[in-house]
Amino acid sequence: MVNNQPERLRGLWKRKALPRSPLDANNGTWYKRPLQHTVTVPQAVMERQELILPMHLQNVGLLLAMSLRFPCIMSAKRNSRLLSAIAGFIALAALGLWFGRRQPEQSAPLPTGAAPVTNNAAISRSVVSASVARSPGDFEGKLREICGLLKTAPDAKAARLRLAALRSELSAMPTNAAVAAIRQFLDSKADAPTHLGFKLASNGLLDEAPTLRTFLLDELARLDSAAAADYSKVVLASMDSPDEWAVALRNLASGDASADGRALLERKMAQMLQYAPWQQNPSVGYLEAFDVAVYLGGTDFLPTLTDLVRQQDNPAVAHASFLALDRLVINNPATVLESLEAEPDLMEGRESTRADFFARADVRDPQQRQILESYLLDPSISTAELQTFASVYPNANFMISPNLLTQTATPNHDALMSLDAQSLAVAQEWLADPRFAQVAPELQTVIQRLEGFAAQAKRGQ
Repeated sequence: MVNNQPERLRGLWKRKALPRSPLDANNGTWYKRPLQHTVTVPQAVMERQELILPMHLQNVGLLLAMSLRFPCIMSAKRNSRLLSAIAGFIALAALGLWFGRRQPEQSAPLPTGAAPVTNNAAISRSVVSASVARSPGDFEGKLREICGLLKTAPDAKAARLRLAALRSELSAMPTNAAVAAIRQFLDSKADAPTHLGFKLASNGLLDEAPTLRTFLLDELARLDSAAAADYSKVVLASMDSPDEWAVALRNLASGDASADGRALLERKMAQMLQYAPWQQNPSVGYLEAFDVAVYLGGTDFLPTLTDLVRQQDNPAVAHASFLALDRLVINNPATVLESLEAEPDLMEGRESTRADFFARADVRDPQQRQILESYLLDPSISTAELQTFASVYPNANFMISPNLLTQTATPNHDALMSLDAQSLAVAQEWLADPRFAQVAPELQTVIQRLEGFAAQAKRGQ
């Protein structure tokens, strides 16, 4: 067939006064189907497109179903690319039909007895819409289905692939629809294990989630931080899971900067730290949540953290408390060290740990120097504690790890050399000061260490 340009139209023939189009019978056989309801050339073009599109959509739907129902047959990365390609194809196909319908047609009277042209394009558009978008209720059903599949997943690898496919589909949905579906599922209290751990990425989001619920709470933060913060209030209303609380506290801190949001964060963090059942059998999420206290800063959590750091029968909680206290000192040394000096009982039984904290004082800051001098001149400080102090001062040891909310900044080489040089000069001043006679042996240890560092640095230049 030819159009009015005139140009030959590929894929259209005319035989016995009827336009015909080649179609695949899905069994390897091609045939020329008559286009019964066409009169004009544009009508023939459109009816051919309307016949072909549902066939392509059927193949696309099969690929989409395979990628979601059997994600283990391909990598998560390939799943993501496949879903993107499918969505792109459907969008382009639907767009092509829409523009095609807008092409002007030359009207002509229908032959007597001819049937009217069926609007297959509307049917095709409904297929496209059903393939691309889901209502929140529909997708909540999909989440229930995935929950059931995760319960029977044989291992962590299979679960990880299913979650990767789910993440791709959630990210492709309209944000409001995805958020609504997640909230509906979370409200149902349904859950499934994933065989994975509670593992943080460098940005504070989860690299691995131990349950479907923790995964979805993390996804909320990826999709809409404000919605994630809002739903955190639902999670934090009942103490069901320490891992969920850890993610919810992070979401609240990241998505709600209001005074009310911060006040709620402080209350719930205090409640979590003091909850005995979670203390006695701490999950990884519970231990990671100690970073929320670091994020909040200040000294309000010092009594609780210093109590937990002294629990010798609970080394995991004691270590998490130590890390939180250490980071509080790093972030705000003057305020925290002043509180520890004013209340020595807070660190009773962990005097060597207190020595490590005071060894972080930077004497280049007048306030920190004054606090450190008071510490060294305190007659209640034991010789053993002073020796621990001298062995690490100035303390430049840092624990580097991904955290829920905070990052630990570490000094570069030049900054360390500057700190060492000033600390050496001040230690020499103290040694010459009669007030520090009782700690002279410890000051000599400090001086020898720092002179050794300076010599090493000089040889390395």
